[in-house]
Amino acid sequence: MPSNPKQSVSPSANGLQIERTDCLLLNPPDLNTRYPYLGIALLAALLRANGIRAALLDSSALNMSIPETVDFVKRLKPRIVGVSVMSLNLRRSYLLLEALRTSYPEGVIVVGGAHIDAVPESVRNLGVRYGFQGECEHEFLEFCKSILGGKEPSPMPGFIINSEGDLDISEGKIIKDIDSLPRPAYDLLPIERYFSPSTSRRTVSFISSRGCPYKCIFCSKLQQKPYRHLSTANMLSQLDWLVRGLGVGWIEFVDEIFTLHRAHVIEFCEAVIGSGLTFEWGCGTRADRVDKELLTLMKRAGCRKVGFGIETGVERIRNAINKGLTNKQILDAVGACRLLGIKTQTCFIFGHPGETLRDMRETVRFARGLRSNYPSFLRMIPIPGSDLFESAKRNEELPPEIWNDFMLGHSDYPIYTPRGIDPKDVHRVFRGAWFSVYLWPPNLWVNRDVFLSWKYLLQGCKAFLDFACTRKF
Repeated sequence: MPSNPKQSVSPSANGLQIERTDCLLLNPPDLNTRYPYLGIALLAALLRANGIRAALLDSSALNMSIPETVDFVKRLKPRIVGVSVMSLNLRRSYLLLEALRTSYPEGVIVVGGAHIDAVPESVRNLGVRYGFQGECEHEFLEFCKSILGGKEPSPMPGFIINSEGDLDISEGKIIKDIDSLPRPAYDLLPIERYFSPSTSRRTVSFISSRGCPYKCIFCSKLQQKPYRHLSTANMLSQLDWLVRGLGVGWIEFVDEIFTLHRAHVIEFCEAVIGSGLTFEWGCGTRADRVDKELLTLMKRAGCRKVGFGIETGVERIRNAINKGLTNKQILDAVGACRLLGIKTQTCFIFGHPGETLRDMRETVRFARGLRSNYPSFLRMIPIPGSDLFESAKRNEELPPEIWNDFMLGHSDYPIYTPRGIDPKDVHRVFRGAWFSVYLWPPNLWVNRDVFLSWKYLLQGCKAFLDFACTRKF
């Protein structure tokens, strides 16, 4: 990676520095998330390593509106504007792209991201000419070289061309050796704007693997790719740069299942312990992929939080959604973390197929009994590309164009509700779960350390009120 990052635009807490650039990669404005999108940071790093001036703009983290984002693009004047499109931010992505087409027609707009991966045909509905699906880092580099060289890009894996509504969609590919990719351009991200409810320390996300072998019906099939992970040496090199170079104190590993390969986790933890690096970290995994011995080693290596996807407190429902976990496995995993002093985050979803209101209330009771530090509750989102979404369309439980309607502003966030249940009843259980679990005295005691720091307390309260009172899903 070049040692002169001033070639690029670096959003920061103190403002936005305008520098000449070839390609601006941006995360659209979003009212709900403050999450560093490492996909565009990885693209920026690859472009920089090949002599292309790259810039990042996380307009969501910077609290920028769509007009402010467009104004920034016009002042920067990039030749290429790459926009990351996520399903839950589809509406605002559409509005941003519409504004860019009108106000900055000289820019070449290209879209990618999870929603384009799942629904490549949405490139047509978004009104842009170019898009990418799949693991297309190297192809995106070739695309940028062609545009900057004044040439029309040629067909390549994962490339989508919209010719006045006629789409040419090339199948994406999988990068077998993810060690071949560069370190994401973290230095271009507004790191001071990101936070984790788990800590008051400077924090950033880290992805150490790709793919997942499990088949949960609510998860996009795009995640169900062959599992690959970074080498321990690569991870340690990147972490050393983040901790010693950028002063990061908390790393949030956002892999689908961090502990999937036990031997690799052991090797990683032992390497961290031997390196002398001092940082704390959290990760997500399955309850059947940890045990006391592994958790003990993880804690020695700095692990302070483990997240578990529980989904429901009813085993019958958990089996029906292909989760394949027993209540005992969950209780044992969370209990082992508690005994070791590792905090836990547990995620529950209301609205599984076949779920009743009684099942949902049982989930609330189960969540209270777990005494997890950070239980979270969600409404079921029918993610494009998931078995749930395809089944709901076949059974006429959801209109096939529900995501397109959402994009155009004709409907609110798509939410799946089991047949025969009033969505208002589900919403009442969803809202009530946050308060009945978090404010239950045993759970207040579990999180008593929050009250020892005003910054930590305010940060936690803000996150709680956002999820419990503001969000609809």
